[in-house]
Amino acid sequence: MLVFSATFTAKPGAAQAVIDLVAVLIEPSRAEPGCIRYDFLQSPYTPNKFVFFELWKSQADLDAHFQEPHFLAFAERLPALTEGSFEKVAYETDGPKPAA
Repeated sequence: MLVFSATFTAKPGAAQAVIDLVAVLIEPSRAEPGCIRYDFLQSPYTPNKFVFFELWKSQADLDAHFQEPHFLAFAERLPALTEGSFEKVAYETDGPKPAA
């Protein structure tokens, strides 16, 4: 399993436009065969700060997600609404383990 997150900052005044743009991305992404979890979160402390938190069956599934038409349309429009760099982090894991 692959845990992936991408954190970014919206330009001043663009937070709602980011939320609206992402709204059409969520359901088709969750419907992809390799998707286990796909969340989009807004910071309650810094409202222009966002993070995607995702779980995928494999790196190949995430790579396929990045080629989907709904993602490509989103990725084309997002840079105009953001500032700074994206912080992307990925971790491989065998999955959840029961607490001892």
